[in-house]
Amino acid sequence: MHKIFIFLLFLPISHLQANEFKGLQFLINIITGEFMETKNKNPGLQPANSEDINTVTGQTHFSFVDYVSHRERTVCFPYDIYEAQTPPDSDTGQKSKNIRVKCIPNATGNKTVQMVQSMKEVVTLLAPHGNSTKRNQPGKCVLVLFYTRSCPGSALMGPHFVALAKVFPNLTLAAIDAFKLYNLNTEFGIIGLPTLMLFHQGRPVVRFNDTQSTVNSFINFITRHSDLWPPSIQNAYVTSEDFNGPLPSKVEYETDYYLYLAWAFIVFCAGYYFSKSRIYSQIVEMIQRNWRESEAQIES
Repeated sequence: MHKIFIFLLFLPISHLQANEFKGLQFLINIITGEFMETKNKNPGLQPANSEDINTVTGQTHFSFVDYVSHRERTVCFPYDIYEAQTPPDSDTGQKSKNIRVKCIPNATGNKTVQMVQSMKEVVTLLAPHGNSTKRNQPGKCVLVLFYTRSCPGSALMGPHFVALAKVFPNLTLAAIDAFKLYNLNTEFGIIGLPTLMLFHQGRPVVRFNDTQSTVNSFINFITRHSDLWPPSIQNAYVTSEDFNGPLPSKVEYETDYYLYLAWAFIVFCAGYYFSKSRIYSQIVEMIQRNWRESEAQIES
């Protein structure tokens, strides 16, 4: 009787279009009350033409569930939704090749670099503002420097990045120690240090790729890829106070215990497999034979 009742209870749900009740998305569907909503399992997204670009502005095809569940990693869209919905340039009529985002100015304007020490601070730092997911819509912008105290390049870039915070008080600047928070290296594709990245609505947009890491090159990078402009460029230089922190200006040598552990593991494995080889057996046999011959000579 109980089995029949359970079957009749879940029978109406089988007629709904399938949902992906997996992991975090399933839990959020229950909390937000979207558990019983009809939803397309693989919703296709129609390409946006140049005529209806203005009509889609202010709309979004994504929800908070799609954002936290990384829906763009599981659904393959037929085009890049960000580039396709970017309006063309007013002068040339063609889309700009340079990635450019619209940023909401930072109201605090503390003119300092925020030092991120934990994953909780990373989540708070990159939390999106509103529901906008397109680059041509205003959103929260954060300029993040991935560094480590034992890197000479990070020590050279540090004072210039600190000076940049005084030039752009309307932009949030943060620094993350990639050696301590190493999980973020895979998440954001950090393959070398130092790495400077611009985030828009919690997503990496563009990476700084210039041979000179100076205040002026940082200013050109921000103005090229965002709509932010410095209120004044009179203080666009490095002072002696910028060498005092919060970013290090000198290389700090630290002991990497994980590196020692890795070398110990390699030596142990090499010694173990060498002991199982024929060469090791021949060496041991030769030593034993010479030892027996020397003992025989002494006894005689």
